[in-house]
Amino acid sequence: MPAITNGKFVERIRFFDGQRLFASDLQDLEQFNRAMRWLHNQSLHRAGIASGFAVSGNRDAREVVIQPGYAIDVDGREIVLTLPLTLQVPPLASDGAGRPVSYDLVISYPSDDDAKEVETREGVCVSREAVRLREAPVVCWVELAPADGIGTQAALREERSAKSQQLAREIEAGTRIRLARAEVLNCRLNQPLSLAQRRNSQPQQQPYTFAGRTPLTKRILTASTEASGILLRVQVDTSAANFRSPPRYFAHITGERHFTIPILEVNRSLILDGFGRIEKSDRLSLTFGLLIPRILLDQHGVTSAEELKRLVEALDPDDDPANTAETPLKTWTVEWLGVEG
Repeated sequence: MPAITNGKFVERIRFFDGQRLFASDLQDLEQFNRAMRWLHNQSLHRAGIASGFAVSGNRDAREVVIQPGYAIDVDGREIVLTLPLTLQVPPLASDGAGRPVSYDLVISYPSDDDAKEVETREGVCVSREAVRLREAPVVCWVELAPADGIGTQAALREERSAKSQQLAREIEAGTRIRLARAEVLNCRLNQPLSLAQRRNSQPQQQPYTFAGRTPLTKRILTASTEASGILLRVQVDTSAANFRSPPRYFAHITGERHFTIPILEVNRSLILDGFGRIEKSDRLSLTFGLLIPRILLDQHGVTSAEELKRLVEALDPDDDPANTAETPLKTWTVEWLGVEG
């Protein structure tokens, strides 16, 4: 859809020596420059955050802090915050059924009525008028409609829902810009603020990637017997990557595959390997599973249920809190790569 839709002519304001100027002449000049700037923004950028607008709020916080920033709405208007702003968390106990309520923290361009008069002057034979208006973003919380509509305060929730739906449409259209998403329970944050829903005015030309290596330790490794073999699970912390949304992960295990493990008082020489896959993941972690197939264990003489049990205990000594022995898989490392589009 073209940015130029109002059908007006583009007129440049010109002046000459001795010209008598009216307030409307200077207002038109200011309006022309602003309209051209907005047209530029609307044509070359999309609605979203251009820089700044960092938002902080941890679990159990009653306030969130918004840092200075610059954003552009769908009409190309600049939304500028020059000083940090502290905002109270919505004073809501629950959704009426004891569950948290989700909110979007949004900003929008101020109307003339929202602008603050910072300077006024007396005119000739006219009353005092404002000559400077200070623009500041309009900040508000937008409640997200619950998925199932459960709640005891049905009438109040229906009224709030109608208003929230209108605000939600403005967010999707780009008139309001989303800064963060919050879960509120008992008038405080139930979880840290989520920034995954933010939209940048200039999307990245290349995907964001981050790679890491996580050694296997007793704290993150568990082993269990399955019908098809032994399943090793590793909980991998990927929070150092600072992904804003769940990425696509790739992972595999590196390290020594040949082990000598005592099973039923007999040292067994085993080659442990298997089929790896990512079982679940989010932007902060992933769970990597490695299935050591039973057919491989059978080849090494580990066939009975008791032998399998002893092998699992040798791989995962966490079952005994007093056991401080190192796992035989101490040489193994999960190497992972996350790609955020």
